[in-house]
Amino acid sequence: MHSALRPKPPVKIPPSLIPTTIDHPSQSLIRKSSIQQNDHHQKSIKITSDYRHTSLSLNHTTIARCCWSLGLRNSNGKYLTSESFGNKINATGTSLKRKQIWTIIYNFQNDCVYLQSSLSHYLSTDKYGRLNCDSNKLNDDCYFQLEYNRIGQWAFKSVTYHMYFGGDNDHLHCFSKSPEWWSPHLAVHPQINLKHVLRKRYAKLDDDEIHVDEIVPWGSDAIIAVEYLNDHYCIRSSNGFYVHKDGKLTTIKTNETLFTIELYKGYLTFKDCDQSYLTAIGPLGILTTRNKIAGKDEQFLLEESKLQICLVAPNGKLVSIKQGIDLSANQYERDHSSIFQLEYDDDFHAYHIRTYDNKYWKIEGFNVQAIADKRSIETSFQIQSAGHGRIKFQTSNEKFLVPHATGHLRVVNEQISSNDAYFSIKFINRPFCIFKCDFGHIGYRNKQSRILECNKALSTLFSLEEPHDGTHSEGIVYLKGSDGVYWEILNDLSICVSGCEPSKFALELCPSHSRVVIKAPNGMYLRAEQNGSIQATCQNSRQATQWEF
Repeated sequence: MHSALRPKPPVKIPPSLIPTTIDHPSQSLIRKSSIQQNDHHQKSIKITSDYRHTSLSLNHTTIARCCWSLGLRNSNGKYLTSESFGNKINATGTSLKRKQIWTIIYNFQNDCVYLQSSLSHYLSTDKYGRLNCDSNKLNDDCYFQLEYNRIGQWAFKSVTYHMYFGGDNDHLHCFSKSPEWWSPHLAVHPQINLKHVLRKRYAKLDDDEIHVDEIVPWGSDAIIAVEYLNDHYCIRSSNGFYVHKDGKLTTIKTNETLFTIELYKGYLTFKDCDQSYLTAIGPLGILTTRNKIAGKDEQFLLEESKLQICLVAPNGKLVSIKQGIDLSANQYERDHSSIFQLEYDDDFHAYHIRTYDNKYWKIEGFNVQAIADKRSIETSFQIQSAGHGRIKFQTSNEKFLVPHATGHLRVVNEQISSNDAYFSIKFINRPFCIFKCDFGHIGYRNKQSRILECNKALSTLFSLEEPHDGTHSEGIVYLKGSDGVYWEILNDLSICVSGCEPSKFALELCPSHSRVVIKAPNGMYLRAEQNGSIQATCQNSRQATQWEF
């Protein structure tokens, strides 16, 4: 049952949708796509050196690889599942949760893939088609060829034994002579930045089209939502419209707005209902479909959309770098210079704050300047929530930032308890919200109920509105569904999307990982339970549920 296994890889692959970067040899043979007799095709995978990968060493040979996290659903609608007890695998999962998330890892030198479970074990087969998934060591029995059919389903063919992986329930095998198809379900937060690999540009909303011409994804226009729907994907712009295959945006979801996904040379491609691939056309980079064969023009990356904010100082003005490198609260109108990106660092347990021209905040004497090219301890800041939509900044040497009377941000040695030390925060690149906790996404209990629960496998989009009466200085926001109905709190303290008038909720930034806690109109924070219930019962934000946002 067990094959001879090679040495353990020194690097653990994170279950991240976005590949990580290393340098690797640029020479590799690329085999062209070939159409098979049973109406599917196989593609070789190779990664260029422009983007991010990981590497491992096997018998002194360096292997570059590219990782994508997703779930695999068979023809009976059940997800491939890795059980922690006994390292068993089956196809019994009904939704995409931790046990159903697999990392597909591409070895571009050998044009093959291997599957890694959530326990970091590799799937392997033997010559009898028996499967094993209890080792974190690789050998030739772990290698599979990835193939596709016309409706976007994937098949895994053993490189060593030339048989296909398939089966159902507890009866999985790798002994089929014909493809057994699996539907891929990306395990990613749906709000992303869409990057065209060849152009090295990001997609953004421009009137009634998506243009791929943004060097740095900045502001709400650069937010893209990739929604999973019955083995297909919709691409939505920041105004909530759907990308049509002809390049226009539409409010209606149709077959022409549905795409399937494939991987070409390690990157993502989107294919429409006419078997044409999404690309960027012309000097504006209009996002539309054109070619029937995927190439470099059809390669995309999905990158995490990091939280971008504006800061309002106690003088009512926005912090910006409009006047130069110094941070100063000196303007009322919002522009790129007053938008900042929060990047949480697990090593420092702090945030780095990036500007639109790719500089980081850094302490220089008693001033704060946007001059750093790289992240370091000197560019790290603790962010502490003060409630009511306000935050304060603490430097790495435990000093505090306060706005001077001139508007310039100054560094002081002692914490100031007055309101002069606090900044009001506005979330810029979240025109719509998708909330996720450890139990799943926030969504409707069922098709007949408007009550919200937190254990949904699929995401639901909610719009975020700022009030126009000045109460945003208190962190107040309005949350509403796609039908224009607002969130409100019920008598049992649950949350329901049934309000004709907006209710005052507040989003408060957490000290880590760009998550938020949600404060309800009754002054209590939302708490999520494993059974799916959400109630406004927490008096303290520290006991409240933190939401990916």
